Amino acid sequence: MDNIYYCDMQTEYGNSLEKKFRKLLAASGYFDEITKGQIVALKVHVGERENLGYVNPNFARVIVEELKARGARPYLTDTNTLYSGGRHNGVDHCITAEQHGFGYAAVGAPFVPADGVRGLAYREVEVQGKHFQKTKLANGVLEAEKIIFLTHFKGHMEAGFGGSLKNLSMGCASIAGKMEQHAAAKPVVKLKACVGCRQCYRVCPVEAISMVEGKAVIDYDVCIGCGQCVAACNYGAMSAGSASETAEFIEKVSEYAYSAYDYFGENALYINFAMNITPDCDCWPANDVPVVEDIGILIGRNPFALDRATLDMVNSAKARSSSRHFEKIRGEHGVFHEVWDIPVIGTVFDHAQALFGVELEYETQKLS
Repeated sequence: MDNIYYCDMQTEYGNSLEKKFRKLLAASGYFDEITKGQIVALKVHVGERENLGYVNPNFARVIVEELKARGARPYLTDTNTLYSGGRHNGVDHCITAEQHGFGYAAVGAPFVPADGVRGLAYREVEVQGKHFQKTKLANGVLEAEKIIFLTHFKGHMEAGFGGSLKNLSMGCASIAGKMEQHAAAKPVVKLKACVGCRQCYRVCPVEAISMVEGKAVIDYDVCIGCGQCVAACNYGAMSAGSASETAEFIEKVSEYAYSAYDYFGENALYINFAMNITPDCDCWPANDVPVVEDIGILIGRNPFALDRATLDMVNSAKARSSSRHFEKIRGEHGVFHEVWDIPVIGTVFDHAQALFGVELEYETQKLS
């Protein structure tokens, strides 16, 4: 049974959200284990350019302050993206981090691209999985003595939801590792629904989509399965692929997540920020209206139990009537299942539990 500490969003004079956050950090016991001189990574997601839904960098600043008070040497890090954009290489990634408030002047620690300038700096880590025997994880996270994961909990058009497990799997993987996970999850065009708006054509990072007689056509020899076209389509003409492909993708995410989790062991701390719970990943260059009301911040040492606890709270939260997905949310199958029509969201937990025996039971303790 894993202990999950959390706080809600209610504040008052003298008890701000920042103060409540510091209480969570103290309750975790993690900072009592920090020793002088330790190099500690803060695994963040700085958000794609034009996206403003990512975790507020002031939470990173608070953690940096707590670490420095104990003599540690913190840095912020993330891996480069498979798709082209503001984080595809180390140079652009650093610029985006600075623009979004994750620079040294604001946070008090430098941002270091985890897999180098071109995404080639990684090591293979063993895992006894169904799909992988080795994973390709970035040097910049593996070389830290301690690591703290700051995760914006939100939806994801292929995985259903993105939490600490997604931050472990895709977030710690090199570009080659991301490609391995995405390989089987290729989008499918529903030709009857396609109106020829060309939005998928415009956002495809590898030019795998062409227009034939006013309909989108995907070249699967070129497609990298990044899911950008699925998020771009406003007409339901792009789906994330068959259930079997989606299930395989989530299983691969689960194995990569376990590989990193097992590697870090007790040296890691996981924090889920269940606020501004958008339907899309922060990799998308826009952020839509949240699908449910804000919940708060959750913290724990087991990312599988933490994501399970967070997802349970999200599924119990009140849907936001201003969300474009409001009519889909009926409270019958879980919020993100209904938003993205992905019936295999549980696979990430089921696969890890069956294959690796991870603990999913949790006990929550609310801090005020």
